[in-house]
Amino acid sequence: MLVSKQEESDSDEEDEKEIKYEGHLYKITKSKKLKKLWFKLVHRDLYYFKSKEEKSHRGMHNLSGVFIKEELSIKYEGMDLYCFSVVYPKKIRNYYVSNAKEFKDWINFMQKATGYSSLTDIYDVKVILLFKN
Repeated sequence: MLVSKQEESDSDEEDEKEIKYEGHLYKITKSKKLKKLWFKLVHRDLYYFKSKEEKSHRGMHNLSGVFIKEELSIKYEGMDLYCFSVVYPKKIRNYYVSNAKEFKDWINFMQKATGYSSLTDIYDVKVILLFKN
């Protein structure tokens, strides 16, 4: 299929509008090395690239049916890292960032992408104490 330069440009602009969030995340490899990758959250898909400049993604994780969980921060190779996990039905993937604001942003955008809502976001939860005489 042939696409005109204008159509191609429009298509690229639409793709950019679909990106909900992007930035560097760290992973700890099986060999215990800290690996820095560029991630783009598009709808419910998390694409990863070797670097920000790379045009072709290395892989993709679909976030349908996952739970995003805040984990404890760690100190690794002299860096303070904030951790969140993506909990799939049969596996867990941990991701790390070196900045508290980015950490909160990733959590927020990932939860929105997965449709997460807390019981307290929907209901006003109150504690009722019952005393029996």
